[in-house]
Amino acid sequence: MFQTFLKDRRVQLLGLIALATVLLGRFLLTDGWALTAVIKSGYWMILLATLVWGMVIWQLAKVEGWRFEWPWLRRNAAVAALILGIGGLWQAQETHGYKILADEALLLGTSLNMHMDRDVGYPLRATDVQGPFQILQGQLDKRPYFYSFLVSVVHDFTGYRTTNPFWLNTGLSFVFLALLYGLTVKAGGRRLAGVLALVLAAGLPLLAQQAAGGGFELLNLTLITGWWWLAIRHLEKPSAERQDALVLTSVLLASTRYESMLFLVPTAALLVTAWWREQRVIVSWPTWVAPLFLLPMFWLNRAFSANANFWEMQSVGAETPFGLQYVAGNLGHALAYFFSFDGFQPNSPYLGLVGLLALPLFILWAQRIWRAPLTSAGADTGLALASLGAWAVTGLMMVYFWGQFDHPVIRRLSLPTQLLMIVAAVVVVGRLMRPVAKVWGGLIAGGLVALMVFSIPSMAKNAYGRDYSPAMAYAWRREFLERQPMRDMLVIDRDSLYWIAERVAATPILQAQLRKEGIAYHMRNHSFSAVYVYQTFTVKPETGELTLAPEETMGPDYELVPVAQRRTHLLQIGRFSRVVSIRDGAKILAQADTTFTSLDSELTPAQLATAKRGFVEPDLKPEQLEAAKREYLDRFVRELP
Repeated sequence: MFQTFLKDRRVQLLGLIALATVLLGRFLLTDGWALTAVIKSGYWMILLATLVWGMVIWQLAKVEGWRFEWPWLRRNAAVAALILGIGGLWQAQETHGYKILADEALLLGTSLNMHMDRDVGYPLRATDVQGPFQILQGQLDKRPYFYSFLVSVVHDFTGYRTTNPFWLNTGLSFVFLALLYGLTVKAGGRRLAGVLALVLAAGLPLLAQQAAGGGFELLNLTLITGWWWLAIRHLEKPSAERQDALVLTSVLLASTRYESMLFLVPTAALLVTAWWREQRVIVSWPTWVAPLFLLPMFWLNRAFSANANFWEMQSVGAETPFGLQYVAGNLGHALAYFFSFDGFQPNSPYLGLVGLLALPLFILWAQRIWRAPLTSAGADTGLALASLGAWAVTGLMMVYFWGQFDHPVIRRLSLPTQLLMIVAAVVVVGRLMRPVAKVWGGLIAGGLVALMVFSIPSMAKNAYGRDYSPAMAYAWRREFLERQPMRDMLVIDRDSLYWIAERVAATPILQAQLRKEGIAYHMRNHSFSAVYVYQTFTVKPETGELTLAPEETMGPDYELVPVAQRRTHLLQIGRFSRVVSIRDGAKILAQADTTFTSLDSELTPAQLATAKRGFVEPDLKPEQLEAAKREYLDRFVRELP
């Protein structure tokens, strides 16, 4: 049979397209050309992939007769109410905002670029001094950008708002819960399995955090859940429509997070297994073109070879990104996360206990399917083979230098593992235990008790959110911005992306150090109502002295006056200062005009008189005035910070 498959021209064509994708993605282009290709073509490729995915899902719905009619709605009303209640609980306990500094801000910045210019990348420098808000310099991010693309679509249809990612994740949380119910009903064999899965998910504060944040973790988890459900459906009764939906979903999943590329391997195994079981090849044009949609992800992955710093190994002193030497430590960190009771981890000890007890039994059940995928029941085969994707991601995290599930930045990477634990629990109860009804009832009751006794108080205290200093610093930036009467200011900040995402002119501290004359030029010409600097100070506990890291220092030529500061973490201060003058040694290049505010309505009579005394009517002919304006504008653009 294997030789018959290889001789089939449809399989040969699919193999050639996949081979061409790998060659073009990994070998035929230089790193520079590959990254440029992502920037310029990435938006259009992911748009086309999404449209094709939507088409195949629509076709699948038509063929299988998916209808939301009254009998179906009445039968599932209680489940719908449970899903709405859990989603509402998450929103009630979590505040919309950034949860992980780098990821969420960069994803929002990339969505802004895709919304405005259709380029993949995030802005570094931006200004509005010429009128419209303009991005002056951007950079390609290492992160897959399907989530940023979806946020940019929300921008396109509702207008640009920095809160759009939060609302997208709010909607995704309900989609995820619905898919989780569908998947676990299939896995556990009865509706109580879905109820247990929903109760276990409800008690996981990490999910509530992601449902109110701006990261791509919830989209990744939603796609994994949907992909797993489609895998079971396809192996139950293989068809071209189900296969196309499965393949295109795996492509979008691979475009969401780095490690989700691993799901492509079990996807291929599922396809071949279905062909073998059916004794026929099932290939249609969406499956043929699907590998081509992966080209931008192969190109984007070249960023790691072009810049080894993208691995961020220096942050923890690691020498290699992956290795068996990390396994023991990462297992310890995983247990510390799953069984933390102090509220400083967004975990559920109940899920940790149930899931870790279920995983070995799930392996015993699944290994029988893995050894006989052609003769086992179709749904069992799909469930067991698809679980290899979640196992692969879990294994990768254990050999990853930063795979510490109890680390504030890494906790979210445990979500696929915890989804595997939920599925394992319902499989073990539904397929290996008797009497099932009493076990379901006991586990659901235990989950509800854990939700009330541990999870809701943990969400209410939100200690795990306040323990992450970058998120607190971003909240401080947001509060400072909301206090400003107008946004016609320039902010110098190491993390300039936050301000650019809010459509405030901004530039990094390093850029301000290099372009001192440009900023002085704009201060002299009143391009901005004020120039602010945001810096993070570290407190020396022995003396109380405030110290700055070199990358936060503006240098001696900038005269700063502090205007506001706040503790963003233990021994850490976030301070806003106003630039009042810029010098070149002893020479003053520019001084801030602090005589009056930027709002005419707020000017006092004395301030208005001062402003009028400083105004001189130009004694120029019209053509001379126009020439002067052109010369000024040319220099104006050259000196943009």
